[in-house]
Amino acid sequence: MHSFKKLNPINNFFYPETICIAGASSKEKSIGYELLKSIKAYGYTGRIYPVNPKAEFILGYKCSRSIEEINEKIDLGIVVVPKAFSEETIDQLISKGVKSIILITAGFKETGNEGEQAEKRILEKIKNADVRLVGPNCMGVITTFPEIMLNATFVAEKPETGNTAFLSQSGAIGASLLNSLRETDIRFGHFISVGNKADICENDLLEYWNNDDKITTITMYLESFSDGESFLSHFTGNKMSKPVIILKAGRTSAGIKAASSHTGALGSSDKVVNSVLEQFGIIRVNDLNEMFNTAKGFENFPIPQGNRIAVVTNAGGPSILAVDKLESENLVLAQLSAETKAELKLIVHPEGSVNNPVDLLPGGTAEQFRDANKIVLKDANVDAVISVFVEPVMVPAFEVIESNNTIKSDKPLLQVVMPLPEFWEKYRHQSQSKKPLFRRPEDPAEVLSNMIFFFQNKIKKERLKYSNPFSEKGDSGVVYSESSIITNGAKEIVSSSPRFLSQKETITLLSRYHIPNAASLFVSPKEINNLSDLDFPICLKGISSVVIHKTEMNAVKLNIRSYEDLRNSALEMEKSFSDKGFTIEKFLIQPFLKAKHELLIGGFRDPSFGPMIMFGSGGKYVEVVNDTCMKSAYLSEYDIDGMINQTNAGKILKGVRGERSTDIDTIKSIIRNTAQMMIDNKNILEFDLNPVIITADDSIVTVDARIRLKT
Repeated sequence: MHSFKKLNPINNFFYPETICIAGASSKEKSIGYELLKSIKAYGYTGRIYPVNPKAEFILGYKCSRSIEEINEKIDLGIVVVPKAFSEETIDQLISKGVKSIILITAGFKETGNEGEQAEKRILEKIKNADVRLVGPNCMGVITTFPEIMLNATFVAEKPETGNTAFLSQSGAIGASLLNSLRETDIRFGHFISVGNKADICENDLLEYWNNDDKITTITMYLESFSDGESFLSHFTGNKMSKPVIILKAGRTSAGIKAASSHTGALGSSDKVVNSVLEQFGIIRVNDLNEMFNTAKGFENFPIPQGNRIAVVTNAGGPSILAVDKLESENLVLAQLSAETKAELKLIVHPEGSVNNPVDLLPGGTAEQFRDANKIVLKDANVDAVISVFVEPVMVPAFEVIESNNTIKSDKPLLQVVMPLPEFWEKYRHQSQSKKPLFRRPEDPAEVLSNMIFFFQNKIKKERLKYSNPFSEKGDSGVVYSESSIITNGAKEIVSSSPRFLSQKETITLLSRYHIPNAASLFVSPKEINNLSDLDFPICLKGISSVVIHKTEMNAVKLNIRSYEDLRNSALEMEKSFSDKGFTIEKFLIQPFLKAKHELLIGGFRDPSFGPMIMFGSGGKYVEVVNDTCMKSAYLSEYDIDGMINQTNAGKILKGVRGERSTDIDTIKSIIRNTAQMMIDNKNILEFDLNPVIITADDSIVTVDARIRLKT
């Protein structure tokens, strides 16, 4: 056992040498009985200490009447007592010096306020004792490696050893996975059901598994992220080296609500989840089938170096489904070379096809399949091969699949087989290699696409991080009040309630981050009639601390060309405000700039993933146009380019129909600096620069901005 495992307290959940089961039962079908039975049946190599005050032996194990009676050091305590005794039991384990506890018992946060308070009390106990807890409301852990062989769940299956780790927030999902092992041939090294995630959560296991040499692929079923920003920190620092595959439930508002009621946790919107996972190279899958197929891909096949795919088949329909799926997964049919086609003609039936997909017809033999796959794998234009075989009467599936399994290549060959039912049992017991097979023609495209996505995102990227722009004064990175800016320079404020910064505060803060603003003059309503030396045309905006959307209040007048127009516009605004029960506090005068393009650059603080940034088409119709791209504020240069390229606005800025391109570097600088502003100032809840305009002479300037603070 290497030093990392010895030092990490999570280690005892997967590699314990001694286990205490508090609540072990002699009653068959009870959780306390079935869990102990699973541990024994799977062949756990360590020592087990069941605790039951009434039984002398259970399943051949001698019982202790209490935890205190156990004389040996306990690595892992598993609690299956009724909820009413759970706190007392945890106290006893803590007194015994146990540092790793699994609380199987349910009835806590997921049931309401009373259960939540009990969970909080338990959490306080373990934090004070420096103990780590899995659960409550979970189903346990599994380690399949021969030196441990631990199935500490109440599901009586015997999973085979693999190198994938799987975390499930749902016990039922975990149980269904284990119940399907004999059909799906899924293998893993570690399994853990985390339940309510009171203590141990995905963030802890992400780091642990990344450092465990036995684990090569990390998979998770999640209904919520405990702390999304902390989760991303493993990727912002380029710490992760292994593929991470997430099945995140709650894509719809109804699904999010159901997940919340199930686990007692609030979730982020699916748009946020989707954008951050993609940004940081985390594979998001649509279902359990795709998750474990992808894990099989990483464990058993080389990663393709490109997206050019060849298909070899004996059946037209399934191959069409496979090819259709390629396009939706950003893969392409490879263009086979003339040399490859010439070789294929020597083995393919004249009525078959040597084009891609290569069609061997139903009579294609095991030898023909093997040779055809070997030929296309050699083609420099091919990055991966999908072999699709539908079993006809005259060609047994087993021989075809085993023949293909003998091919050696540094490119992946993924086989789809659609056989007679008896094939699967024969393959499990008689195959020499037992390489993974796929049951649907669409499956390999998903796997290859996910593997390529990981490979392309494995490049280390420098990302934005906290950078105190006021550190020379010893201040922390938060925004400042108008009075402190004017009188004392940069001084920290703590907002007593959410509010919008004044226009002066907003302009001052944006200037600190080198974000271009339109020239601005603030005047009181009384001063509006005494102005001189203005450079017309101008625009006039009515300012009130309680009015946010100026357009809806008729509070913006454009292209004002004289002092008379200015005074009349001011009077109209004051009347509009008054009619709605508001008062104009100040007027903002800016030069009237004719916009060639209007952009939106905005940001908000997600409750889980933290600071987010948006870029896209701006103006008053921004919600209708819906042309935006969103990413975490922990941006890389690659991310910023992606934000621009993924929007129609960005494509227009780069020049269309003969128009010259805009100064993209300045746009990138604004995105980068506003993201830095969100990272530095943790009390900014949201901001909008809308619009950022590009003028006829290609000047770029922010003409309207708002920044909202949180408590």
